[in-house]
Amino acid sequence: MKKTIMTHARMLFFVSAMMGGLFSNSVMAKSFIIKNGRPQAEIIIAENPPRAVKLAAAELQQYLEKISGAKLLVTNLVDRAIPVKIYVGKSRYTDELKLSDEGLKYGAFKLVSGKNWLALLGHDQDYKARDNFIGNEKGRPKFYEKWDALTGGTWSNPINTDEYSSAVKMSAFDERGSLNAVYEFLRGLGVRWYFPGELGEVVPTLKSIAVPHLDKTVCPDFQLRHIYIYYQDFMRGSKDYVMWQLRMGLSQRDGFGGGHGLINVHNRDKSQPDYFALYNGKRQTDAAFGQGFPCFSSDHLVDATVKYCRAVFSIYPDEQILSIAPVDGYGSLCECALCKGKATRQRGWNGMLSDYVWNFMDRVSKEVYKACPDRKLSCLAYSVYQLPPEKIDKLSPNVEVILCQWRSEFYNKETREQFKKLTEAWLEKLPSKDLFIWDYYLHNRAEGPWVGVPVYYPRVIAENLRFLKGKSRGEFIEVFQNAKPKEIPWDAMAANHLNIYITSRLYWDANQDVDALLADFYEKFYGPAAKEMKAFIEYAEAHWITANKDVAVIDRLFELLAAAKKAAGDTVYGKRVDLLVAYMERLKAVREKLAQGREKDLPKAQALERDRKDIKLDGKLDDKFWEGLEDRPLADVETAKPPVAKTSFRVGWAENALYFGIRCEDSDMNHLYIAATENKDANLFNGDNIELWLETPVHSLYQIGVSPSGAIFDMDRQGRKFNSSWSSGVEAAAYRGDGFWSLELRVPVAGENAEAIDALNGIAGAKPAGAAPWYFNLCRQRVRDKSIELSAFSPTGKKLFDVPAKFAELIVK
Repeated sequence: MKKTIMTHARMLFFVSAMMGGLFSNSVMAKSFIIKNGRPQAEIIIAENPPRAVKLAAAELQQYLEKISGAKLLVTNLVDRAIPVKIYVGKSRYTDELKLSDEGLKYGAFKLVSGKNWLALLGHDQDYKARDNFIGNEKGRPKFYEKWDALTGGTWSNPINTDEYSSAVKMSAFDERGSLNAVYEFLRGLGVRWYFPGELGEVVPTLKSIAVPHLDKTVCPDFQLRHIYIYYQDFMRGSKDYVMWQLRMGLSQRDGFGGGHGLINVHNRDKSQPDYFALYNGKRQTDAAFGQGFPCFSSDHLVDATVKYCRAVFSIYPDEQILSIAPVDGYGSLCECALCKGKATRQRGWNGMLSDYVWNFMDRVSKEVYKACPDRKLSCLAYSVYQLPPEKIDKLSPNVEVILCQWRSEFYNKETREQFKKLTEAWLEKLPSKDLFIWDYYLHNRAEGPWVGVPVYYPRVIAENLRFLKGKSRGEFIEVFQNAKPKEIPWDAMAANHLNIYITSRLYWDANQDVDALLADFYEKFYGPAAKEMKAFIEYAEAHWITANKDVAVIDRLFELLAAAKKAAGDTVYGKRVDLLVAYMERLKAVREKLAQGREKDLPKAQALERDRKDIKLDGKLDDKFWEGLEDRPLADVETAKPPVAKTSFRVGWAENALYFGIRCEDSDMNHLYIAATENKDANLFNGDNIELWLETPVHSLYQIGVSPSGAIFDMDRQGRKFNSSWSSGVEAAAYRGDGFWSLELRVPVAGENAEAIDALNGIAGAKPAGAAPWYFNLCRQRVRDKSIELSAFSPTGKKLFDVPAKFAELIVK
C-alpha cells in the first residue's frame, strides 16, 4: 500500500474536492457511504477496542447522521449484505487489508480507501494509570508514608494524576490516532468545530456521500499540542470543552516535562536550610506560598535532586521525563556566600540568573544521565533565566528546554526577531534539540489591561509557527476561562476561540494558507455576516494593542460589530456575534473612563525650574536647588493613612532633566535592608527601596527602582513587559544619616521625537507641561523581619505600585 505524507497542496485538493462533491457526485466513485439519505455502509471496530476507538466510531456515526439523516451501524462483525465498510481503528479486518498503525506517532493517522471500503486508522491505546499516585487529599499521609519508604527521601510525588475525564470517559494520555482520522474525514465533508458546544459547530447538509479515493498519511508538525484552558482542562472540563479539545486534534504529555518541578524536591523538607535562598539573613523556606525559593549553589540540593530523579525513574520505568525548573515567582539571586558574584546583571532582566540556574540544571542532569541515559530532565527558560547560559558550551544530552514566550507580542518586528535569535541560540546549546514552547493566550482575563478588548492575532500565530516548525517539538499554551463561566454575562472565549482554532490547525500543517483558513471561518461561522465580521476581526487584529487607550479605536470596533450584528440577524450566526457583544460590554466602561480622562482628585505635583549649578548629587538634600520646593509626603499604599516610616520628596527641573530629592525616615537604621549595591541587581526589589513609576504622553510606562545604596534597577514596562535592556540614564546618590536615609535622583528626558529617541536609552517625552502632563508615582518599600510597609505619593488602594490609573499628575512650572 502506497504511503504518502499529506502536503499543503494535497490537503487543499482534498478539502476542496470533498466540499465540491467528491464524496457525493464523483463519476469516479462507484460506491456510497450514504445515498439519497439512506445508509449504504457500516462502521467496523475491533471486538475489544481502546476507549478512543469507541469514541471515534460514535463521533463518526453521530455526525454522519447530522449531515445526512442516515444512521450507520457500529459493529465489530462484518455484515456481507451491507455494501460498504468503514474501518475505524485497528482490527482483524485492517490486518487483512495489510493496514498498519506502525510509525504513526503523536496522533498521526491514515486515510485509505478501496472500491467499497474506507479505513480511518491511527495508533490507539488506553493509558494505564500508575499504582503510586495520589488519588485525593485524604490519602496523602498514608501515601507519603509508603512513598518515602520507597524513595528514601522526603520528596513530593510528581506523578499525581492520570488526567482522566469523567465527562468523556477517557484519559488525556490515551493514544487516539484513529479519532484524529475520523475528525479529519468529517472536516473534509465540511464539519467544523470553532467553539465549544453546539453553537460552535458547523454541520453541512448532504444527502449522498460517496466513498472517496484516499491513500494518505497525515502527521502533525508538532508532537505536543497542549492548549491548557483554565478550569476547563481535560480532567476537570465540561463535556463540551473536552470534546472541543479532542476535535481540534490537541494532545498533551508527549515528551513534555512541564514546569516548576523542583518544588517536589524541597517543598516537603524544610529541615535542610541550605536548600533555600538567603534574603536579608533568612532562608526562604516559606516563600512562594510555602514552597520556598531555592539556593542553586547548594551541593546538598544538587545531591537531593539527583537522588529524587533517580528514585522516580526507578519507581516509574515508563516515566521518560521530569521537570526540575524553579518555583514560579523565583527571580532573585541568593545572598549566601556561595552565591556571591554569580549573577550576570549585564545581560539584563531575562539573563541575569541564566548561568546560575542553568549551571544547577546541567550539574544535576549530568549525574542523572550516568544512571538513566535514556531519561530526560526539563527546565523552563523563563523570567530571569530565559537567555541561554554563556558559561556552558553545550548542555547535558538529556536536557529539555521549554522556552517561554508571549506570541501576541510578535506583532512588534523587533520582539519577533529577538525571539527567533533566542530560539536559535537555545538550539545551539542543546545536543538533544529537545526544545518546546510555553505560551500564554491570556488577554481575555477577567481583569487586567485588556478587559473587553477583542484580541486577535492569527497572522502572528501563523508566522511564528512556520518559523518554529522543525525547531520546536511542540507547545503548552495557557488559556484563560472563568472558574464559573455560566455565572457571568460574557464568555472568555468570545474572541480567543479563533486564536485557539487557528493554532490547532497550524499544529498539523504550519504551512497552510492562514488567509484560506480565515476565509473558511468567516463563511461558515458567520454566514450572512461573513463580510462584516472579516472587517471587524481584521480591524481588531491591526489595532488591539491600542484599543485599551484610544477612544477612536473603541468606537470603530463597536461600529463594525454593530454592522455584523445587523447582517447576522436573529439567527445562529447572530448568536455567535452576540458572544462578542456581551464580551465587549465591559469595554464601554474603559471608553467612558478614557473620555473623561484621569480619575479626579488624584494628587498633583509641580516641578519648579532650577539652575543645575545649584545642586551636587550627593544624596544630602542640603543644596540651594531644593530651597522653596514643596515637601510632599507619602501615604500608606492601601489605606492612604500616614505610614509608620514617614517619607517625603521634592521635585525640580533643570536642563532637560527632572530631579527628585527623597528623605526616608527610619528609626531602625541598623537593620536597613540593602539588598543591592550594584546596578541591574534584581535583588534590589527584595529590600528597602524607592520606586519611581513614569508614564509620559508618548510612552507607558517606566519603572525605576533605587536602593538605599544608590544602586538602580530600571525597566521599560511598555505593554507590561520587563525590558531591562533599556537604561533610563538616571543618576542616583545616596546618603545615610541619623534616623533617616536619603536619595537625590537626576532623571534625564530624551524628548518626544520618536525618530530621535534611542529605544534602549532615556525616557521618551518632552518637558511635562499643563497641556501634556506626565503621570507618576513615587513609592517606598520598607522591610523589617516579616513586615513589609508600602507607601506611595498616590495611594493605589492595593498592595501594588503598578496601577497607572492612580498615578499622580506631574508638570513643570
